[in-house]
Order: sequence, then structure tokens, then C-alpha cells
Amino acid sequence: MVKEIVVLRDSGILLFHYSVSGTRKLDELAAAFLSAVGSFAQEVSQDKITVMSFQKNKLVWERKGDLYFIALVSEEDSGEIHRVILQDLAEQFVSMYYSDLMKDIPDARRFRPFADTVEVILHKFDGIPGLARRYKTILLPADDLNRLKNSMSEVELNRDILRGAVITNDGYVATSNLRAYELEATLDYIPSLGKDTEIKEHSSLDKASVLFMKKIDERCVCSFVINQGLSETTYLELLRPFISLVQLTSFDNARKFEPDKMEGPISFYDFDAVEAIAPIEEIRHETQMIYGSSTESLSTGALRMVNSLGKRITVLEMHDSSGLQRDESDEMLANFIAKGFVRITKLFPIIEDRDERFAAYLEVIGIKKRDYDIVNSIWKYCNGSLSIREISDRSGVLAARILEVLSELGNHVTWSNVRVLSHVG
Repeated sequence: MVKEIVVLRDSGILLFHYSVSGTRKLDELAAAFLSAVGSFAQEVSQDKITVMSFQKNKLVWERKGDLYFIALVSEEDSGEIHRVILQDLAEQFVSMYYSDLMKDIPDARRFRPFADTVEVILHKFDGIPGLARRYKTILLPADDLNRLKNSMSEVELNRDILRGAVITNDGYVATSNLRAYELEATLDYIPSLGKDTEIKEHSSLDKASVLFMKKIDERCVCSFVINQGLSETTYLELLRPFISLVQLTSFDNARKFEPDKMEGPISFYDFDAVEAIAPIEEIRHETQMIYGSSTESLSTGALRMVNSLGKRITVLEMHDSSGLQRDESDEMLANFIAKGFVRITKLFPIIEDRDERFAAYLEVIGIKKRDYDIVNSIWKYCNGSLSIREISDRSGVLAARILEVLSELGNHVTWSNVRVLSHVG
């Protein structure tokens, strides 16, 4: 289920917040979220990563222009379905508030009425994310889906019609009130249906109940759990309003979804920095509470990561300090970000002009020729306007070597976690 939704600019300005229960967890996560999004491993496109899982929740987001639409949802919910919800919200938000969004700093109070739109859209998708956790689903247009749901509720008022579902012939669930085992039984029977109408017994059902299954041409099957005792003709008559509506419903433009696969592990860029944004002692105490009941290796690794904070440290250095497997330390770092303990920042090196003092320093430290060649190729980029990753991309020098060589230069290099605006040729 959706717990919270926020809209924020990529600069970090919060424009809108919606919460089902009144909590404001996403307000706390906004800055950490932006820092994390900017630090996903280079081999994975930021545009393709739209889910970040941690503990019992996960963030799902959609980007539109300079706006992020972010939902805090249950960890087991379908990320794909919630992305569709956010796409719908994004279109509506930009359409409704286009003129306000043209302002550098819009008045956030103007966006408060958008809560009504959020609730309408969430209602349209009611029940779908839960189905999509385990089953293939097909998302009908909202009006069609609501009509089917309402009609199904009406026929289920009859005491002999218990629960129903509509499922495509290739096994995609359009809507369902069936219990999990009833839906599983229906899915098992669909491939072998021979007649247009069949009554099926199943071991998972109560003895007095059976499945009444009605094929709708080559598109779908209506399946209802019914109480036995009436004729097939009577059941058809009771279900006629619903079946007629399904026959009039087009499935042509409906979008199909596969069950969510396990989200791949988050991997942060090795040479971004990790910065504490809470007191170290507080982080240490909370970490002991969180990982106290974990295995010794995890709890020890977590404390090692905390102890590495307080100075400039890269993601890779923090990982190495933990002694954990990379996926374990990345998951731990994601949890630290989610808790508001740390944030990811880029490293922007600055080398002062190469004057005589700088040349003399290089001579004193006896810099190796291969290291000098690296300094020679990157120094023009080291003016605070480019991150380590960007310098590596431009110069063709590995980021690890850039950091290694810059570390040799001591105080002749200063580090910023904020980009300095400058022209670099």
C-alpha cells in the first residue's frame, strides 16, 4: 500500500506531501534520496533505477523534468504498478500547476489541493498492487475497471454468489475478490477449459462450494465461487449483468504486468563520499539497536562502517572498512541513508594554479613519472567544477588512480562536496 507521496524538485525543494496516516517520513528522506540517486553505480542508468528497498518499505519514484514524484510503499508491493500510479500523478500535477512550476520558488500552499487528486487516483488502483505482488495482472482503463468492480460487488450481494474474478485467457488478472487459493485454482483450470461454461470442484474449496467459470470469447474468463444447489441456467441469470459488462469491455489497450522480480541490490558509486549528517554517537547507538540481534559479522561490520565516519571517506573505503560482502555493505549504507544518518556527496577536487611552489613540492615528494603524467592530464579539470567520476570520464584515467594520485598531493588539493561553477574546456 502507498503510505506517503511527495513531489520535490531535483534541487531538494519540497513542493507537495501526501500521507495516508499523517506521518512525514518522506520529508526526512528527501535530501538523502537525492544524494543516493546521484550515486548509483555507473554501469546502471539512473533513468532505469526507480526502486530502492530498505527494511519494511521501499521508495518508488518517477521523474518528470526537474520533478521527482516519490512514493513510500510496503516492501512487498509491486514497484511496476506504483510507477504507473506515479506517472498518472505526474501528468496531472504538471497539467494542473504548470504556471506555478515556472516560478523559481513556487508557493507550496498552492499545491495542497492536489491531495484530492491523489486520493482519486489511488482509489482507481485500489487492490491492484496487492495482486501484482504474486500474479500476472492486466491494468484496464480506470473507468472500465471501476464499472467491473461495482458490478461484481452487486452480483456478490446474492447469497449464492460468493466471490468473483476476471482473468484473461493467458492468465492475467484484471480484477479479483477471490481468496488466494481460489485464484490459484482458477488459474490452474483456465488452460483446460473446454466448454463456454463449466462448474469445477476443487479440493481447496468448502464442500458446499464450487467454481463457476464462464468463458468470454477469446479474451477472458469470469470465475465465481458459488454455493451449490442451483441450476447452471440460474447461475447464469444471476451473473448476467456482470457477464454482459465484461463482454462490452475492451482489453486491447490494457497494460500487462509480470509479478515483481526481486529488486537487484543497490550499488553506489565507489568514489563518491559518505558524509555523516547526524552525531556519530547517535548513529552508533541506533546502529547497535538495529543490528544488535543480527549475526556477529553483520553487527560488527555495521559498527566498523559507523567508526569510519567523521572524516572524508569514499563509498569504497567504507565498504572495505566493514569487512562485509559488497551487497551487505551496500544494503547497510542504503539503510543508513533511509534513517537519515548519512548522505552521499560527490567529490570535487581543486588544485591551485601550478606555480613554482607546486612544482617544487612535486620534486620534494619525488612523485613518480607515471603519477606526474596523471597530474599533468587531470589538473585542468580539478577546479571544483567536475566530480571524480566526471574527471575520469573526460581524462580516461581510472577514478581509483585519480584519487590515489591526488592523495599524494596533500594540502595542494582541497575537496568540496559542492560543485563550483566554472567553465572547463
